Amino acid sequence: MALLLLLNRMNPSACLFGNTDTVLPDDNDGIILTDTTSSDDSLKSLGGRMSPRICFSNSKSYSPNDTVQPLSNDVILSSLERVVPEYLAIIASRPTSSSSGAFSQKELRKINKQFNRKKTAALQKLHDLTIKAHEYNRVPLVQTDKWDIIAALSAALIESCGDQIIVGTDNQSMDENRLKICWTINNLSIPYENKATMIQGESVILQALMMVIESNLPESYLACIFINNLTFLADAIKPVTLFVPPTSDGGRVPNTSLSRSRSSRPNTIRSRSFTTNGRSRSASHRPPPQTKRSQSLSANGLTVCCEGEGWDSEIIDNVLSNPSSLLRTIERMMITNAPFMLSDVKSVQREAIRWACGFIRNVTNGAEKITTSDPSVASPRGRKGSISDDSIENICQLISRTEIPRLVVQFVRDSPHPTVKWTKDSLEDICLGIMCNIARFSSRESLIRAGAADCLKKIETLVGIHGYRARAILVSLGALPKQF
Repeated sequence: MALLLLLNRMNPSACLFGNTDTVLPDDNDGIILTDTTSSDDSLKSLGGRMSPRICFSNSKSYSPNDTVQPLSNDVILSSLERVVPEYLAIIASRPTSSSSGAFSQKELRKINKQFNRKKTAALQKLHDLTIKAHEYNRVPLVQTDKWDIIAALSAALIESCGDQIIVGTDNQSMDENRLKICWTINNLSIPYENKATMIQGESVILQALMMVIESNLPESYLACIFINNLTFLADAIKPVTLFVPPTSDGGRVPNTSLSRSRSSRPNTIRSRSFTTNGRSRSASHRPPPQTKRSQSLSANGLTVCCEGEGWDSEIIDNVLSNPSSLLRTIERMMITNAPFMLSDVKSVQREAIRWACGFIRNVTNGAEKITTSDPSVASPRGRKGSISDDSIENICQLISRTEIPRLVVQFVRDSPHPTVKWTKDSLEDICLGIMCNIARFSSRESLIRAGAADCLKKIETLVGIHGYRARAILVSLGALPKQF
C-alpha cells in the first residue's frame, strides 16, 4: 500500500498540470467555440484550443501581477465599485416578454437581439476583470459584501441552460454567454480564499454547474474543470464529493434528477438544442446572502462529514441513492459520453470525461499539506491543507460502489492511443492514477470486478512509470507476487 502511495506522489501527474491549479484561458480573444460536430476543421480548431499548452496557464503562485505595483484592497474595491454593479444588473435583467403585447414580433426580436448583445458585452467585461493581467481583482470580487458575484453568475448560468430540450435537432454548439460565465467562474475559483467561499452553504455555483453537466452541454468540460479545481483545497474535498443539492425548503432533493421535468425526457445526447426562454428559476432561486457565507458546511441541508467522524450509512446512501448528487451526476455523464473515448479525435465530450477523471483522482489522492514561504499567500502549486487517510479511504469506498472504477478500467483497456502517447495528464495517465489510489484500500475489489488485472497485463511489461504503476497495482490486486 505504501508503494502505491509513493508511486502516486512520485508521479508528476499526481495533480493536474504538474501539481498546479488549473487556470482557464486568461487571454480571451473573443473567439467562441462553436459546434464541434460541423466539420473536421472545427474539431481540429477545438482540439487545439483545448490543448493544455495553449488553453491553460502554467503553474504560478497566486499573487498580484508581477509587472505592476500591487494595489491596496481599498483602491481595487473602489475601482470595481464603479463598474461591477452595473455589469451585474445587466446580467440579472430579463428580456422583453411577448405577453405584454406592446411590440410587434419584428420589434420584439430586434429589442431582444439588442438585449442579448448588451448582456454578452457585460459578461465579457466582467470576464476581463478576472483575467491574468487583473488577477488582483479575483479575491475582492468574491469576498466583498457589496455584491454577490457568485450568485449572479450562478443565476445567469442556470438561465442559460434553459428548461426546454427540443429533440430532433442537431444543435450542440456552445452558447456564447454560458461559455463566458464558465470561464469567469473558473478564473474566480483560482484563489484558495474563493474556493472556501464557493463551497459554503448551499453552494449555488455547484448546483448551476451540475445543471450544465446533467444536460450534457458542450460546456460540461469547463464545469468539470471547476469541480476539479475546488478539490485542490483539502477542506473542499469531502463537501464537494458528498454534495447533494438541497430543495427549496432546505431538505434534500428527492430521488429524481435536478428537475422532475428533466427526468422524464428522452436520453438523447447529440440531437438536442437548448433555449434560454424556459423557466425563470434564475430569478427566484437566490442563494444565501454574502453575510451568511460563513455558516457551517452542514447548514441548509448540505450533508458533510467532519474530520475524525465515521461515515455512517445514511451519508453514503444519501449520495448513492440520490441521482441528483454530484457523484451520480458525473457518473451518468461519463457513461453517456463513454463512446467518444473510442475515437482519438478530441471533443468536448472526451475532455469532460478527462476532467471528471481528474476530479476523481484528486479526491482519492491523499497528498500531504502544501506549504509556502508566506502563509498568507495561497500558491496554486498543489493541494492546500491536508486530509486524513481515513477520509480518503472512505471516499475510495464510496466511489467503488459506483460505475466509475469500471469506466476507468474501460478507458485504459479500450484506449485508441498507443502507450507512447499516454503523456502526463492524458486520460489514460489519469485513469492509472485513479487505479493506483483505489488499489490502496479494500476498494480494490471494484477494480478486480472490472477486470483491471487483465487490462494491466499488457502494460506491466512497459519500461517507465506506466509499467511500474501497472505492476504495483497488480501486486495490490493479488495478480502478481510482491517480489515483482
